Amino acid sequence: MKTIDNLDFKRIIIVAYRLPFSLVKKKGEYQAVQNAGGLVSAILSLSQKMKPSDDGSAKIVWIGTGDQRLENISVSAAVELHPVDIPKKVNDKYYAGFCNDTIWPLFHYFVSGTVFDNSYFDAYVTANELFFQKVKEILKPGDFVWVHDYQLFLLPGLIRKAYPDSDMGFFLHIPFPSFEMFRLLPRKWREAILTGITGADVVGFHINDYTQYFIKSVKRTLGYSYDRNFISINYRICKADAFPIGIDFNKFHEACFTPKTNNSKKKIKKYLGDKKLIFSVDRLDYTKGLLVRLQAYERFLELFPEWHYKVVFNMVVVPSRDMIREYRELKKEIEATTGRINGKYSTLDWRPLIYQYRSIPFHEMIAIYNLSDVGLITPLRDGMNLVAKEYIACQQGRYGMLVLSEMTGAATELNEAIIINPTDVEETADALNKALIMPEEEKEKRVLKMQNRLRRYDVFTWTKDFLNQVNEVKEEKRKLKVNYLNNDTLAKIRDKYQKTSKRLFLIDYDGTLTPIVSIPEMALLNEETGEILRKIASDPFNKLVIISGRSGEFLETQFRDIDATLVAEHGYLFRNPGKEWEQLQDIDLSWKSKFIPLLEDYVDRCSGSMIEDKHASLVWHYRNADEDIAQLRINELRDDISELLKNDPRLQVLEGDKVVEIKSLLYDKGIMANRIISEDNYDFIIAIGDDRTDEDLFKAVADRGFTIKIGCKPTHASFNLKDQSQILGILRLFTNS
Repeated sequence: MKTIDNLDFKRIIIVAYRLPFSLVKKKGEYQAVQNAGGLVSAILSLSQKMKPSDDGSAKIVWIGTGDQRLENISVSAAVELHPVDIPKKVNDKYYAGFCNDTIWPLFHYFVSGTVFDNSYFDAYVTANELFFQKVKEILKPGDFVWVHDYQLFLLPGLIRKAYPDSDMGFFLHIPFPSFEMFRLLPRKWREAILTGITGADVVGFHINDYTQYFIKSVKRTLGYSYDRNFISINYRICKADAFPIGIDFNKFHEACFTPKTNNSKKKIKKYLGDKKLIFSVDRLDYTKGLLVRLQAYERFLELFPEWHYKVVFNMVVVPSRDMIREYRELKKEIEATTGRINGKYSTLDWRPLIYQYRSIPFHEMIAIYNLSDVGLITPLRDGMNLVAKEYIACQQGRYGMLVLSEMTGAATELNEAIIINPTDVEETADALNKALIMPEEEKEKRVLKMQNRLRRYDVFTWTKDFLNQVNEVKEEKRKLKVNYLNNDTLAKIRDKYQKTSKRLFLIDYDGTLTPIVSIPEMALLNEETGEILRKIASDPFNKLVIISGRSGEFLETQFRDIDATLVAEHGYLFRNPGKEWEQLQDIDLSWKSKFIPLLEDYVDRCSGSMIEDKHASLVWHYRNADEDIAQLRINELRDDISELLKNDPRLQVLEGDKVVEIKSLLYDKGIMANRIISEDNYDFIIAIGDDRTDEDLFKAVADRGFTIKIGCKPTHASFNLKDQSQILGILRLFTNS
């Protein structure tokens, strides 16, 4: 088993709906029996990999519903169990109601089965608060809290509000839907859900599609800005990313030839004779596409009569929620369809379909996986589907082929399988035939590729990957921590300045040298600030660079009598004192014609907004628009721009203070700053700015100089100033006034 190391936490607190152990009475005594599942195995293995705690306490703490007596039963010296007691009336509306009748169907795209009941959501809030109370009882400094799945969407936000500095992750084990589906939830519900989830430092999903759907929903619902997968939330960041959960590959692979498995295989072979075996296993649920799967098998028998008497389909359905009317009706339909197919094709010596409604013991399941010629895994929607991975792990000695729904998360990893649309009966029938006639050499080649992938990224690697991402975000948070300038630091800056002779000033304009104003053209340099800059620039040991998103023409008018290098449009244009304007590099600007009509449309739809057409970029200003309308339009505009950007990876979107700018990736303030810094051996560098576009500048300067951000938002700058009015005090440090 892979080691899981570099964990920067004293304890890991897992919070999930259920505890990983159940209480079972054996020989007159109650014992804790570990529940099945890769997540349980992976998390419990962490206790062996973490550094011993100073006080000898457990290193893994698990909070979830379960028998209250589990709290007093020792399952391991390294593991503690803490049951949460949810009153039955609350749980009925929380778990059976909001979780399974609202979130489950909607997130799996079954809108018609979704129940929108306010009392369900109220119970959901109550239950999440009960989990939070249990976390409060247990949480200590240095703990990492890892919240799991859709039953606990609100919990990370509750913890973050009470413990702002806590380290926390959230992982969703089901699909996250597209925004068009997610927005069907009442606004109050979806805002609460997203605020809750983004309370975590790292939010994990199975695949990138779910990650992007989530980020889009956060943008559209809460209005948070983002950069790649980092979401900016007030004074902190949250990272959303894909972590495709794996299986314990070796456990399944090595179980194929154990004595118990071999005994099961002998029985199966005796029954099958020389017939090919098609196999599927799912729990009873409408998302699994069980009826369509049966229809596809029936169509296969119609299209390929040469397989009659030569193939058997063993469909196992594991009991689940069969006390609910819809599930009972689904079970009846499955049984009726099974009976009809067998009635149509069965003979005295051949039954084409074996339907089993039961749970399958582990070694019997391994035997069936290993002997099956086709694994038929065709859910209509599934977050990951570990059965597909288990089936591939058990292919050795001989090779079966996987027919897999493209609607599963697993399809992104197991692309050597035969990928089908589960609603397409004809395609699935053809895929079954293709799998059965595929040459052994091709099956072996495909399976070995998939096995190598699953072996490398198993459930233990998945756990390690997630926790390492949390550590990386912790480091990023540390870098972005607000660190206000104080008098001692100012004295050090001035002392360093006075002892050096090659000094570089890199200073932004809007929001830094001038306050942000409603009409950009009115943000003019005042006389006092201009005089201080003139003194700085006149010192022969100083090089003053004004590095701004403004146009070259505007900067020229403001700094006409100041001996400064001007950098316009975030680094696209620059002009040294007494010289002509130059371009950093030649850039194809034909892209503008695609975006201007889009921005004009948003000007029409958002009164008070305007377009600024710069030399190399387009800017949509919405400072003078109605705030509510502007927020709605900006979220829509982000989506529309993103669609156009898919076809042009050379472009990027910058969001400043009430502006959205579209520009080339080939230049930014950081690229220009690096160029300027490389021109001389500067022994004093200071960079000052106020918005997201200046983060490139701060990262370029980094440890080579002093970096200061105006405002209290997290930043890559070394220091923060509380507001723009303090800038004059900073600039005076470098004059004799």
